[in-house]
Amino acid sequence: MKTESLYITSSVVARANVAAHNGKIILEKPASDVAAFAKELYKSLKLDYSKFYKMDNLSKLAFVSAELLLEKRSLAADYKPDEVALVFSNASSSLDTDKTYFNSVEDKSNYFPSPAVFVYTLPNIMIGEICIRHHLLGENTFFISEKFDAELLSEYTENIISSGKAACAMVGWVEIHDSDWEAALFLVEKKEKENSGILSPDTLQRLYESVLK
Repeated sequence: MKTESLYITSSVVARANVAAHNGKIILEKPASDVAAFAKELYKSLKLDYSKFYKMDNLSKLAFVSAELLLEKRSLAADYKPDEVALVFSNASSSLDTDKTYFNSVEDKSNYFPSPAVFVYTLPNIMIGEICIRHHLLGENTFFISEKFDAELLSEYTENIISSGKAACAMVGWVEIHDSDWEAALFLVEKKEKENSGILSPDTLQRLYESVLK
């Protein structure tokens, strides 16, 4: 049972070739596909993480969104590695990468399955990439939902923190389906910060819809 308010202390929404942090547009690149946009955001954040280029598109989008979410913030300064939970969701699982892998094995005359692609044929691998980057060891969960489910994400995050299993949570929706893509990430903490919003389904839904097509 929820005993105290939790706060959304940081939010990132990226879709329609726009990335916004706490409501402020950080990058706008019209006519970019998800790979090109993720690369541009990576460069704009001046990141130096060579493994980024080996990731699939879903992981790249989640990774750069998490970097923007935590810009100028070190979770390690405030939390132990096992105190940060990750709660993510999407509708298409890893279908974008599954298609790439399928194409590599479909032609029996040119059969060349790639282990580097196969490793990303699970959607929770993107959580793993974020955990490795930020040295996080907390509980992580991945849901498949038909659409962004603010109620599910809000209630699950409240439960995991109120139960003592986590003190902080990164909550996210990262979806790629054909040419459509979007990411919405939120940092949830017990302590209120400047411009924080109280965690609730209504607040999550409002923030999710803050950058519209």
